[in-house]
Amino acid sequence: MQLGIMNDPRLDACAEARWAAAHGFEFLDLTIEGPCAALEQIDVTELQTILTDAGMGVVGHTAWYLPFASPLARLRQAAVECVADTFDLFARLGACTVNVHIPAGRQMVHLFRRDNNVRWVAECFAQLAERAAPYNLQIMAEHPPDPGIGISDIASILAIDKRLGLHLDVGHANVGGDKLEGLLDRFGSRLVHVHLSDNRGKSDDHMPLGAGRVDWPRAIRLLKQHGYDGTITLEVFSQDRDYLLLSAQKVRAWWRDAA
Repeated sequence: MQLGIMNDPRLDACAEARWAAAHGFEFLDLTIEGPCAALEQIDVTELQTILTDAGMGVVGHTAWYLPFASPLARLRQAAVECVADTFDLFARLGACTVNVHIPAGRQMVHLFRRDNNVRWVAECFAQLAERAAPYNLQIMAEHPPDPGIGISDIASILAIDKRLGLHLDVGHANVGGDKLEGLLDRFGSRLVHVHLSDNRGKSDDHMPLGAGRVDWPRAIRLLKQHGYDGTITLEVFSQDRDYLLLSAQKVRAWWRDAA
């Protein structure tokens, strides 16, 4: 297991990388989005130096609000281009995976049939899988914190291209009911990255681990039982970063103690 953090997009990405390195994290989950970490705001040379000096890896992350489910083909294509524009940066930094977000139900236009919305998302992700291949990058689909997007929807998206992986977010899986075991049972063989944050089951709050209602020893045990031993990001955004460091301590202890 390799433990990392996501840069807060409200802060400078290089400063975030320095903080992660200083506190012993093994990789940076680099999200490319505003207001302070948009593509044109990243100092790639400086960031590469920080990561190399610290021996840290990178996981690619893109904006959650891109309109992959828009009924307008030109908007969907613009979303694809926004992600594809990041590939050179991620490849230069040594990333192997890049996430894209399955839109939540509220991002879909309900005048159109649900299967059309899902198909449009799948087609966008298939385009990205093809365009990422020359960069040796794998596209991974992150499921939203929305109980209206079910396992069958995720399966339809992943089915369009065998190169797509699953980005599992344990916090998202807790919103609206615990779906973690079902996601792992169905897609465990395609799991390539994991996010951890806590919530109380109603919204995606990015709370420190133990502050919400996720059963973390069980969650870690399920990951290990399904053979996962890869990158895990703490997606915890608290004003006091002692809570983020405490979450890291807890994950390492739960991982060590899990059967």
